[in-house]
Amino acid sequence: MVSGVGLGAVSALHAVWAAGSHWPARDRKTLAEAVIGNDTGFPSRAATATVALGASVAGVIAAGGLGSSPNMVRVRRVIGVALLTRAAVGGDVALAALGRPHGQPRFISLDNRFYRPLCALLGLATLIGARASAAAPSAPGDSPLCAARGRRVRASVECSR
Repeated sequence: MVSGVGLGAVSALHAVWAAGSHWPARDRKTLAEAVIGNDTGFPSRAATATVALGASVAGVIAAGGLGSSPNMVRVRRVIGVALLTRAAVGGDVALAALGRPHGQPRFISLDNRFYRPLCALLGLATLIGARASAAAPSAPGDSPLCAARGRRVRASVECSR
């Protein structure tokens, strides 16, 4: 759940930026320096919206919103490992992988203080959630929505006690 909420917040923030806001920075240039390492230009609205969508989907999957099938558990593990990898390698490696110039000191400082620890926390939470999902027995009638209500699925749209 922690990873789902965290990735949802990351998604919402990117959606705000895709809509044209520069919050919480004072302007778009300062925002670019903080989140992409330099002021060479903020990514396009489409690219930023794509990140928002990806983080949203990852959040739903990480939170177990698409169930706990073996494939979903594998996807959760991939998400967790990706987040832990981002935490381990740091922002400059991430920027290089995206074809961006090296980050300036402000970005490096923010990355070390906030972005990397956040990625580590979300990655670890996602892997813990994947492990718990893989260990939990699943019955043919289990459904995430009905399980949250403490019930089992009797028919395709109905939960019973």
